[in-house]
Amino acid sequence: MPEELPTEPGVPTARSVPAQWTVALRRTPVSMWRDDIDHWSAALTYYSVLAVFPTLFVALSVVGLADPGAGQELIGQVSALLPAESRGEVTTTLHDLAQERSSAWLVTVVGGLSALVSAYNYLSVFRRVQHAMHGLVDRRPPWRAIPRTLLWALGLLALLVGSATVLVLTSGAARTIGRLLGFGEAGTTAWNLLKWPLLVVLVTGLVLVLFRTGPADGGVPARGVPGGALAVLLWLVASAAFALYASGVGTYNRLYGSLAGIIVFLVWLWVSNLSLLTGAQFNAELALLAREERAPAAGPEEGAEAVG
Repeated sequence: MPEELPTEPGVPTARSVPAQWTVALRRTPVSMWRDDIDHWSAALTYYSVLAVFPTLFVALSVVGLADPGAGQELIGQVSALLPAESRGEVTTTLHDLAQERSSAWLVTVVGGLSALVSAYNYLSVFRRVQHAMHGLVDRRPPWRAIPRTLLWALGLLALLVGSATVLVLTSGAARTIGRLLGFGEAGTTAWNLLKWPLLVVLVTGLVLVLFRTGPADGGVPARGVPGGALAVLLWLVASAAFALYASGVGTYNRLYGSLAGIIVFLVWLWVSNLSLLTGAQFNAELALLAREERAPAAGPEEGAEAVG
């Protein structure tokens, strides 16, 4: 039976976890090129743009109900995550949203519905690309797929708004507790250091929610944790590298002029989605290795007709 297993030369049939990860990492770039992942990332970026500002507006509304002065802090924290070239445009837009007073509830409801529709479309695309990565066909009828995807979209938006609220409100609580305990600025400094690991944990949770929209029989180990960790790591590194490139080279300012900030923001979203899809592709390669070891005689093509 080991002779029938379609493994790469020199790779043992019963692979250890490090060996599986090494093979999957080596296969991932090739599979991404074959599956046109950069095109899928562009589609996800489109729906990200449609969802991000309505979602942030809802978050600003929720935070404003709890603490009227916390909206500006949320804007500052969101802007800190962006490349420097796009902070001005995004910050201005968020300030305009935060200062909306007339028909605030109506705008909040419309913004929430817009965010929900965009999140639904985003998750639908993400699910399709994960099925393509696994070589599976999503055979769920619409009356099953639509309600389930809507529930995932609601959960995703709730996590995003809840994460923003927790980060902002706990920041104010940290300052208050620090003053009460006599720590002064030391408490604020400690929180400023701790909130970034907390943000990484929250982002990892959001990534795992995205990965759970994939095929049920994809065989992803531990429900996507390896790919989720890789996606978050790549996102952090790619965001930092892109920010350094955009600020140091200045190509976007020369090419796009006053539109440079918007273009940088869009490219950063594309890079972020590409990082997510890289993690998803890594999970797909791990699942393929697992299927090869469970059914060596079948080969990867036999699983292509599985129901997602």
